[in-house]
Amino acid sequence: MTARRVLVCLLLGLACSVHAQILEVKKDAVIYEEPDRRSRPLHDVELTDDLGIYIVRLLETKTTKGYYKVKLRGREKSGWIYKSYVRRIESDQHPKKVAYKRTLYRHWIDEDKNKINTRDEVLIRDARSGTVKMDENGRKVISGQWLDPYTGQIFSDPRELDIDHFVPLKNAHESGGWTWSAKRKQLYANYLDDSLHLLPVKKSENASKSDRGPDEYLPPRKAYQCDYVATWIRIKQDWELEMTESETQAVKDIRKSCAGS
Repeated sequence: MTARRVLVCLLLGLACSVHAQILEVKKDAVIYEEPDRRSRPLHDVELTDDLGIYIVRLLETKTTKGYYKVKLRGREKSGWIYKSYVRRIESDQHPKKVAYKRTLYRHWIDEDKNKINTRDEVLIRDARSGTVKMDENGRKVISGQWLDPYTGQIFSDPRELDIDHFVPLKNAHESGGWTWSAKRKQLYANYLDDSLHLLPVKKSENASKSDRGPDEYLPPRKAYQCDYVATWIRIKQDWELEMTESETQAVKDIRKSCAGS
């Protein structure tokens, strides 16, 4: 059987639902607080402007008074939308027009306008205290000391390091990121509020990892593998990303072995 996308629902055990279903919503649709057009409309729903559509996740397969109950991406609240304003599809059956392209995820930006881009912000943040040296303009890191958590090696030349998206861009895109707006894609590609979201790692190791999940790749440093899987699960939950069946099974097996060690 081919791997299907399943929702990450790793709260206590690792039971996950199969057939993640979504609704493709028309631009002129209104999402309400209650299944009634007289209830308050939710006007602040973010559009996925790069696709010309927006996507909500179906919470209940049956309608109530003709309305679907939906989960809004990146939001705690749910809402209700009338059935004539949506097209119901499975997330792994969406048209190929949303195929992954790295350029969809604008990265290494200077978000805070301090003339230091995201890559160098990560290098500064993760270097051993007092070791960072900047270029004469104070914009680019030229040396420091970094521990690569994947290999356990120490590096002093930033040119030997890549900044790894812990859940790689392509993996994130194919497991739900394709529904995001351009703004949210850029946020994901440059996210600094989680210190494990972006990590400096050895270039060749980052290439070995590529866009693979824990079912196909684990860091060679065995002491880090349990933490690696725990972080993978958390980031997938935080960003409402899905997992394949093989990915879910691998994570389940690794967590079990970690608990027994």
